[in-house]
Amino acid sequence: MINNYAIKNINGKEVLYLYFDFNYEFAFLNFNKKKQRIKNIIKKYAKDIAFKGTTIVLVCGSLIFGTIDLEKDYNPVLDHHVISITNNLKLKDKETDLVYNDTEIINNNVNDDVKYSVNNNVNTNEYSELNDSTIITNNIEIDNNTYVNVKRRNGEIITIELEEYIQGVVAAEMPAAFNIEALKAQAVIARTYALKSIQNNKLLTDNEATQSYKDNSELQSIWGSNYDMYLNKIKDAVNSTKGLTLTYNGNYIEAVYHSTSNGLTEDSSYVWGNYYPYLVSVESKYDYLSPSFEVKKEITYLELSNKLGFNINQDSIFDLSDKTSSNRINTISIDNHIFKGTDFRNILGLRSTSFDIVKNDTGIIITTKGYGHGVGMSQYGANGYANNGYTFNQILLHYYPGVNIN
Repeated sequence: MINNYAIKNINGKEVLYLYFDFNYEFAFLNFNKKKQRIKNIIKKYAKDIAFKGTTIVLVCGSLIFGTIDLEKDYNPVLDHHVISITNNLKLKDKETDLVYNDTEIINNNVNDDVKYSVNNNVNTNEYSELNDSTIITNNIEIDNNTYVNVKRRNGEIITIELEEYIQGVVAAEMPAAFNIEALKAQAVIARTYALKSIQNNKLLTDNEATQSYKDNSELQSIWGSNYDMYLNKIKDAVNSTKGLTLTYNGNYIEAVYHSTSNGLTEDSSYVWGNYYPYLVSVESKYDYLSPSFEVKKEITYLELSNKLGFNINQDSIFDLSDKTSSNRINTISIDNHIFKGTDFRNILGLRSTSFDIVKNDTGIIITTKGYGHGVGMSQYGANGYANNGYTFNQILLHYYPGVNIN
């Protein structure tokens, strides 16, 4: 039933993590007899390992499905007394568990606080059969701080305090040399994205499935002698915006963002087919300062033919006249073969859907403007606005019109 455990030091207090196998017993967690049996097993297990704390976190697969509080006057010599098993948030269908962004595996410093070794090789694509009223969550609260689970590329699940996680996201997603107001804006967006993911029971990752994240040891190797200066700057940006999120009509927004626009951001309906009143095209006039603003890529006719699945040569006709309101390619026609601009970008690995094509004897030269899907805040654009006197809240309200900063 319990296949592993770890004792972590969180805010100076020991917290016991118990890792459970997928087991039929959880399907009957709401029945008193089964629940009491599980409580008794947990009580005995905690006593056997001489756990001295008062908080136990229950983990099944990659998800925290509950917490247990022990009596505050707990004495390790006496039997434990379980007060309650608390559950929150509903299980999300495994087929829609992960969605959007990019990074690498990290080495989380939490290992220094683990008293007992853990070999928690869980598979997040498997779920136990749960009763409809059973609730699952991927975050917990301890001492009024929110802790989130983050899945790393090697499959390991780490548990980290939310604001510390936001620091790692800001550091991974935006250059630390950027203006502090741009970094603050990024912190608010990253926090909004994380909390909406938790609300939707979507497991956060350290890679493109959600948001990039790097821990301090990785940042130290990247920043070198600038580590202390950059880390303090990132911490300042996160701490000064602590708790702030973006909402629309009382709900967390779809907090998407990108590196560089072409001078205008994109309307979400052109990219994902969904319209949001705060994800519409707005001016982003400082993006030309980005090193990724304009990039050329040459592709031979043979390579292009192989990738698109039909013969293309110097006589082929390219029609790029169908554009979105932000001057990006909506559809492209090549010899009457029509592709959505987003599909064409993905097939050829282009930096954006804002591009021009010039033919030559051997192939085509594609010149792209901007980097990314173009929806929401442009990071280089935000830095440009910050360098020209905009505060983080002005930047956010510019790129996400009509939202509230709460």
